[in-house]
Amino acid sequence: MELLRYLANNIPLFSICAVMIYIAFRNLRFRRKESLYFLAFSTILVFLSVVVEMEKYSQRMGYVMVGTIFTSLGYILRPCLLFVFILLANMEYKRTRAFYLLTLIPLGINLIIYLIPLFVGVPALRGLVFYYQAIEDGTATFNRGTFLNFTSHAISLFYLAMLVYVSTMRFQGKHRRDGIVLIICVAIIFVTVTTEVLTNRNDLLNVVCGVCMMINYIFILSVNSSRDPLTNLYDRRTYYEDVARFKSQIKGVIQIDVNGLKFLNDTYGHDAGDKALLTVGHILANSIHNAEMCVYHLSGDEFLILMFQGKNEVLEKTVSDIKLAVEETEYSVAIGYYFVNRNENVTYEVALKKAEELMYSDKERYYEISGNDRRRR
Repeated sequence: MELLRYLANNIPLFSICAVMIYIAFRNLRFRRKESLYFLAFSTILVFLSVVVEMEKYSQRMGYVMVGTIFTSLGYILRPCLLFVFILLANMEYKRTRAFYLLTLIPLGINLIIYLIPLFVGVPALRGLVFYYQAIEDGTATFNRGTFLNFTSHAISLFYLAMLVYVSTMRFQGKHRRDGIVLIICVAIIFVTVTTEVLTNRNDLLNVVCGVCMMINYIFILSVNSSRDPLTNLYDRRTYYEDVARFKSQIKGVIQIDVNGLKFLNDTYGHDAGDKALLTVGHILANSIHNAEMCVYHLSGDEFLILMFQGKNEVLEKTVSDIKLAVEETEYSVAIGYYFVNRNENVTYEVALKKAEELMYSDKERYYEISGNDRRRR
């Protein structure tokens, strides 16, 4: 009977986890890290559902120690859901030591605090966080202790603030509106955490986090569909869409072409060519100095950067940084750029053509100096 009640109460949660596990295994080969995060998240969700049911069962049966153990586990694991959420949302950025300190130290503090209730035999610690009390009818009641009982909720709110920060860092410039989905998920989870605090419940966050994770995954798929699968830069379709939407705001264009890509592919194989494209793409993504700049991988050896706001000095510094960074690699690129002055009546098409002409002139110089056959591009 208890098992049937548990299964019936958690049908929505199991459905969400089943879908996430299926998606994770389906994409495990091609998106390994992302899939492992989804598997970890689903595992924590299922385990938390068991924890919540055991808490209720312990209260009905009057098992004080069992209830204390599972309640401690629940408080320890709930922030872990948001921790995995942050890891998933922050996949595109290099995680520094400061990032890990900010995310792991709160989990350590949470662990220590919610181990305290297990020392029920120590009078000084009893009731410091929470405690169970047996009553005459054979059941047990849950009682909050001091403000330390809200540590898990406070850390959850801290992680929500980090999610907001990650979303603002990930989506800037002309694509900042793409981050609204993650902000909505954060708002929903915030309301849920607040509701649990005010109503003394602990079974709401699990399902809500599961739903938000599913929404976030669908959102990730939609974002990835606008990016080139090799370099993770915006693709040609997104380039056309951005030009159509923001053509009048474009202030600068940088055209980049990888020299000798055909020679690399023909001589060393397409894996070597892909490595070159990945290296150049990484350099371009790390060289932009303006949130109003977007990098696109148009096709093959062609890359392009659009600057929607900014000064000529910013554009020139970006070009200079790209050249210096590429010089430190085994590859070479041809670059042409053009900045539209405020008093200059130049259309985007004209600016693009001028940048392209300068890029081809740079490519010709490369082949003249290197002595390579121009046909072996």
